[in-house]
Amino acid sequence: MTPTYQTREELRAFLRLCLDPGHGRDPRTVETLARLMQPWLLDDIAEYAPHLQQLRKDAETAQAAYLKALETWITVETVDPTEGGEPR
Repeated sequence: MTPTYQTREELRAFLRLCLDPGHGRDPRTVETLARLMQPWLLDDIAEYAPHLQQLRKDAETAQAAYLKALETWITVETVDPTEGGEPR
């Protein structure tokens, strides 16, 4: 895939602008920016920084595991907290 931005520097400049748009607009945190990123932008980042793509995938896997464990903890009547919250 050809990135939308022709250089790593162009992409990083755009992302810096997204963090601090100026002109009376409130700056964003990196966390907020990451949640707002569209797939095409994630593809561009992956092109220039593949290690970030792997970290994002790992984070998504961890988030899914957390949500499943939280659901189990909330909905299963018998949970042993000494065993990591896994149902018996």
